[in-house]
Amino acid sequence: MLKNTLHIIPLFVLMISALFIHINLLPIRTDFLFQSYAINTLLAAIALILLSAGIYSKKKNLSSLYLLTVALKLSVYFLFFAPHFKIDGIITRPEFFMFFVPYAIGLLVEIIVLARRFR
Repeated sequence: MLKNTLHIIPLFVLMISALFIHINLLPIRTDFLFQSYAINTLLAAIALILLSAGIYSKKKNLSSLYLLTVALKLSVYFLFFAPHFKIDGIITRPEFFMFFVPYAIGLLVEIIVLARRFR
């Protein structure tokens, strides 16, 4: 449990830092930006906990577990974010980056944690 906490704290710090940078670069729709970062941080923390548990118990199925967490995040995008972005018929670059910047940060942290655990 302590190892999970040691990996989740930097995730939160990194996400909060990226959120403030993102707000300065894209000051419009900050409410939706907060939702995006909150949901992606929560999903990344859940993925880190699942992957940490999977490392110790089911090493053979770890790749399947990782792909499951990625599929969960993408399904959240298509079910929650994409309909809001497509209201006007197009997805603009700021809208795209509104979801995929925190998504990419969470994925990067997950990959780094997994790589460190297998050293």
